Amino acid sequence: MIAKIIPIKCVRKSSFSVLIQYLTDPQDKSERVSQIKVSNCYSDDQIAALIEIQNTQEMNRRAKSDKTCHLVLSFPEGERLPFKSLNAIEERFCDVLGFNGHQRISVVHDDTNNLHIHIAINKIHPINLTIHNPYYDYKKVAKLCEQMEREYGLTKVNHETVSDKAARVAQEIETRTGVESLLSWIKRECLDELKQSDNWQDLHQALARHGLEIKGRGNGFVLIANNGVAVKASSIDRSLSKGNLTQRLGAFVQNEHSTQSSQQNAKQYQPRPLQNRIDTSKLYARYQQEQANSVRQRSSQWAILRQSRDQLIERAKREAKLKRNIIKSIKAGKLAKKALYATAHQQFKTTIQVIKSDYQKAYQRSKTNHSRIGWLDWLTFEAKNGNAEALAVLRSRRIGQFKGNQVSAKLGNDNSIANSHFKDGFIKDSSVESITKIGTVTYKAGSTTIRDDGKLLIVLPDTTQDALVDILQVAMKKYGSHLAINGTESFRLQIAEVVAQNQMRVTFDDKRLEKYRQELMKQYRVNSAQSVGQKRSLTSTTRRSL
Repeated sequence: MIAKIIPIKCVRKSSFSVLIQYLTDPQDKSERVSQIKVSNCYSDDQIAALIEIQNTQEMNRRAKSDKTCHLVLSFPEGERLPFKSLNAIEERFCDVLGFNGHQRISVVHDDTNNLHIHIAINKIHPINLTIHNPYYDYKKVAKLCEQMEREYGLTKVNHETVSDKAARVAQEIETRTGVESLLSWIKRECLDELKQSDNWQDLHQALARHGLEIKGRGNGFVLIANNGVAVKASSIDRSLSKGNLTQRLGAFVQNEHSTQSSQQNAKQYQPRPLQNRIDTSKLYARYQQEQANSVRQRSSQWAILRQSRDQLIERAKREAKLKRNIIKSIKAGKLAKKALYATAHQQFKTTIQVIKSDYQKAYQRSKTNHSRIGWLDWLTFEAKNGNAEALAVLRSRRIGQFKGNQVSAKLGNDNSIANSHFKDGFIKDSSVESITKIGTVTYKAGSTTIRDDGKLLIVLPDTTQDALVDILQVAMKKYGSHLAINGTESFRLQIAEVVAQNQMRVTFDDKRLEKYRQELMKQYRVNSAQSVGQKRSLTSTTRRSL
């Protein structure tokens, strides 16, 4: 599992109510919010607890730092624990971080492949009214994550407590956007060549051949690409740190050749999707074209809005000047003119405020309508609109096999039909709620929410029997009547019981599970026959009595 405290860079943005509003917003998804839990408040009601927490924070006027801690606990893909275990884990983390007794609201989100808990903690103690900021929290969190993985049998994750911040940020950006960072590009393209340079000029030439240059910044070096993107040299490799480079090559020497001339025929860094087994060149070119068009439309609209605002302000100024001239020309006393001037000035100020307010609203609408979106966000938007190629690119990003409860086709069968359901309209005609960045489609089938991975249907814990019937019916339409059931033993047995109870024409790939299903089917037939016999006996007895 992964635990992380989300830093808030601006204290002004540290609003507990805004955070809770975001965490509890279902976002038109039926299964985004699975549980809301209030701790250490007088009331379990969310609104009452929120008011209590805000009042507690306002009672501490000395603290200048952020008064809210936003902790996120994310579990491995497919691994979902019962609420009792989730609540115990949440309490353990809060205690280790020193927030025992602090007010908090925890929200469980289940709208992605990774179950995760958002914990909004009030740093102000409700009794002492003192603020608590955890010290070396990343070490405590990493150690506790390892303990939770052992206790609950979760997949082990590498919890690196000491890592270069720039490298960590670059990795997070790549994971979130799906676009290769400059740091990764340099490692892939020219790191070995840079390590082999014997002097500063050789290093400058090697950098120039890849459209890069090295400059001193602060106490170290940075590598700058042709598009202005920069990365700390020591983040790429420790051999490129200032200390190691000066020890190996001597004192820093500037490049003797012109940077522009050396970069004309150079290999240059361009943001591109991470290497994938699917060719994304056409899709990415279309994405870049749409983003460029959006930028142009936004710029032109902003220019028109500014011009309209300036014209309205100039007209308001002319009208105000005309009013002052008229007041100046009329015959009235000083007090009367003074009152008229004040009225005209107030009208002018009100008009200017209305013009600026209208401009800001129109500006925000234009900014929203033509906002820049990331590569993966664009792919999910296209996939939701029925683009099968975009969906295939998202699904190709999956690493490893899904480990949770699942229903799929018989093992070894060709599941290519699962990747073509957009073409046959199976999901396109359904109510698609969302698509994750690894291509898991969430859509409605009757009253049940289906999570379609392309090759399998994901089944959440505590799914009702009626929902399991709907999921099995969808699986039969997609994969046929011979299914593979994987997951916990209790889930597999429950599926067999649902199939037998509803007399569904389904067989299982697993021989042991199929034998159990056949036994249940025989038992249900016998029980059904006995029930029919009892009804007939009761009917005949009733007739004789009549």
